[in-house]
Amino acid sequence: MVNLKVIVEYFEATIGDHPEMKVREIKRRVASEMHVNVNMTRCRRAKKMVKDKLAVNFVHEFAMLWDDAGELRLKNLGSTIKMAMNRVTPKSPPHFKRFYVYFKAMKRGPFKGELLAAVRRDGNN
Repeated sequence: MVNLKVIVEYFEATIGDHPEMKVREIKRRVASEMHVNVNMTRCRRAKKMVKDKLAVNFVHEFAMLWDDAGELRLKNLGSTIKMAMNRVTPKSPPHFKRFYVYFKAMKRGPFKGELLAAVRRDGNN
């Protein structure tokens, strides 16, 4: 018999990469990879624990964005760092919208500030 903590540790990356994974799929993978039969309740709890853990990580990482922007401003003088947040109401928590960084070194390089790559979140997800 395998306990919940072992399932969470073993499948944390898999469930984190595929949060829409069905509980039956988790049960099947536990049986095939760990050679142990577990019930659906244990798999459901493991999935919930991983999702809760990821939610806490997102909150922590979001809080660190301000520190990251401040550190970039200190270490890369002449660079442009802009953050955009949305608030539905003045008392609601901020929602991340965009993080823009333009390094001073890019302005001086052989391409003279020409943007060579752009990354953004897909609006359909």
